[in-house]
Amino acid sequence: MDLFFYVEPESLIHRLHPVTKLILLGGLCTIALLLRSPATLLALFGAVLLATLAAGGRGNVRRVLVFLLLAGTSALLLWTLVGRGPTLLFLWMSHEGLRRGVVAALRIDTFVLAGVLFLSTTRNEEIVQGLLRLGLPYPLCFAFSTALRLAPTFIGTGLAVREAQRARGLDPDAGSLATRLRANIPLLVPTFLTTIRMTNHLAMSLEARGFGLRKQRTSLLETHFGFGDITVLLLLAVLLAGAVCCP
Repeated sequence: MDLFFYVEPESLIHRLHPVTKLILLGGLCTIALLLRSPATLLALFGAVLLATLAAGGRGNVRRVLVFLLLAGTSALLLWTLVGRGPTLLFLWMSHEGLRRGVVAALRIDTFVLAGVLFLSTTRNEEIVQGLLRLGLPYPLCFAFSTALRLAPTFIGTGLAVREAQRARGLDPDAGSLATRLRANIPLLVPTFLTTIRMTNHLAMSLEARGFGLRKQRTSLLETHFGFGDITVLLLLAVLLAGAVCCP
């Protein structure tokens, strides 16, 4: 099972500069925060979804679909139950609370989809390059990139340990919820031990290669701003201005 989000098919978003994609990610989240109308937020959500599908991220959307539904439903129910307003809808629940719940649900789902779009079209090397161009120190960029790279590896390790225990007769999915929780606790020890061993090997590899010895670094990845980057940044600026003027 592929635990990484990056997809190989090239698209227009794939060919954008890493800095442009970072700015696009931050801009989409900012626009989602500024917008307060369910209709405009729904339009933004649909645009991000279409961009993700066009970039080849259909499989990634399916992977986070359950989370999108749970997060959106939770935000909708929470704001509907606790929101107050003059227009009563049912019992103590108000129309204003329902509206705020829809807005919160669309915002959260837009944040998630924007992240999926970014990870689907940006390699780890490009993320490091983009963060470096923005002026961040290399150790911080490397730590962030390593976290993105190792998180799927750790999940894969946990799944491998789970299947190994299943082959030895332990069924972590049998019984009640409490029984399943108790059955999964023994899986944590080998998973953590494997993770610590992998982290130790990574630290030794970095020391053997003289990590941080030189301040000036070279890179095999060459990126340049193009016409597409300028077009996307201008369009993003227009959308930001529109969100500020007409939220």
